[in-house]
Amino acid sequence: MRKLNLLPTPKSDTGRGSRSVFWPRDLLPTTVSNARVMTYGYDSHIRHRLGPERSRSTVYDIAWDFLVALEASRRSDPERPISLIAHSLGGIVVKEMLRKSSTCGQSHLRPVFSSMVGVVFFGTPHGGADPRSFLKTVAEHLLRATGFTVNQQIADTLLPSSERLRELRDEFAPMARQQGWAIHSFQEQTGVKALNGGKVVEDTSSYLNAPDLEVTEHIFQNHMEMCRFVGPHDPEYRKVAAAISRIMAKEGKAKTDPDHVTKPHVDSMALKAIMDSLRFDQDDARHQNIKSAHAKTCKWLLKSDTYSDWVKS
Repeated sequence: MRKLNLLPTPKSDTGRGSRSVFWPRDLLPTTVSNARVMTYGYDSHIRHRLGPERSRSTVYDIAWDFLVALEASRRSDPERPISLIAHSLGGIVVKEMLRKSSTCGQSHLRPVFSSMVGVVFFGTPHGGADPRSFLKTVAEHLLRATGFTVNQQIADTLLPSSERLRELRDEFAPMARQQGWAIHSFQEQTGVKALNGGKVVEDTSSYLNAPDLEVTEHIFQNHMEMCRFVGPHDPEYRKVAAAISRIMAKEGKAKTDPDHVTKPHVDSMALKAIMDSLRFDQDDARHQNIKSAHAKTCKWLLKSDTYSDWVKS
């Protein structure tokens, strides 16, 4: 499992942050004792106004780096089932990373996609008629809520084009459905003062709108506090623990149930091309040269006591 955050830990408006624990380390091992828990983070840099020059990688560049790092950490057991946990804009990175893995020409990177079992999203902005404009608005809300102003130039650099974001938005749910992934989307239940009580990501945007594969649930916190917990008995963590346990149970079934093994999908045109490539001149010659069976072939079987007992049973 991986916990992915786009932004450095923001200040708490409620004081909850000072009491919270680092739950991937402190709580998850007791929730799922057989899981290998890893974290991946990066500096999104859109909140920096002063200081040295920062890397201006887009979400798509970050997703590629994440894929390469994840493959490297799993190289000793690349088929091990994997689940991902992502907060906020980090969910966009996760979705793009999985899309890259599914179509990558480098075969060693594809097991990340084929080994996926589920994703838990915290406040990820999935929606928006104009995805790029929508995500810029979310980024602005997030920064304003944490007391920073937006560097428009860096925000423009971070986010890719609307066309690419629209493709990602439209492709992820069908991809998850085809692979049978379990999706759990947590939504923020409270707003923040800096947005006049509004939410950073509204409910209409923080879910995939795919009820056949996605479970949605509210966390009674705002966008920044929604993945902070004070201990194993925190009622909000119990929601998360239940969601993760459900996905982990699916992981266990994937290991033992052949019906849950992800099979490569080959469309009809590709299958025809494969079959055509196997054909050769006189490929039916062997069938034509088979001699007729001897008149008494297998007659002995009908006289066998074992066969007779089997037929009568």
